[in-house]
Amino acid sequence: MARPSRKPVRREHLVAAATRAVGRQGLATLRVADVAEQAGVVRGSVHYYFPDLSELLREVFRQAVERFCTDRAAMLSTMDDAREKLVAAARAGIPWRADDELVTVLYEFTTAVRQDPIYSVIAESLFDRQVTMYGAVLEIGRAQGHFQPRSPVADIAANLVCLENGYGLEIIAGNAVMPPQRAFELILSYARDATGCADLTGDPAGSEVTHLRPRKGTR
Repeated sequence: MARPSRKPVRREHLVAAATRAVGRQGLATLRVADVAEQAGVVRGSVHYYFPDLSELLREVFRQAVERFCTDRAAMLSTMDDAREKLVAAARAGIPWRADDELVTVLYEFTTAVRQDPIYSVIAESLFDRQVTMYGAVLEIGRAQGHFQPRSPVADIAANLVCLENGYGLEIIAGNAVMPPQRAFELILSYARDATGCADLTGDPAGSEVTHLRPRKGTR
């Protein structure tokens, strides 16, 4: 019986290594040698599984988006009350540390969309999926009687995503006047105004509960 191919496992190992490399030094100066160092292999091994570095980086971005969206959706699926869902979604959507690897990687790629049209397509998917997520939460809240949207649901959802993105970028950049808790509170302030629901509040203690952390084996 033929042995199962190890190629998918080794490719995933390189994707994880490239993710760490992007998170630690950014895209601008990234080289194949940096990925090889993170993976503990020679450069030839990287080229063997990913002949083109851009192919590897596209896979890094695609998987980062999938992790972010899928993990957040899974977390929200455990909650019934739309108010709890919205607060948890907002909390999980911003980085609680400036060195948050997953969010740093997402920002690196979404700010480099002009370099590669495929980055642009993936970034649009990320935005659309987040808007859809918030839109679903808002509709659930309206059905439950908690939310009375002051604007079209799609507009509120898009604004929430843009607030996340903008504040998240300030946190990643180390802006001292925009710590994570302040960003979280500002997002919820908008959410309260947009939904007419005063119950959308959060506290620092809850931030660790719903923060999306890297999966085991990704560091």
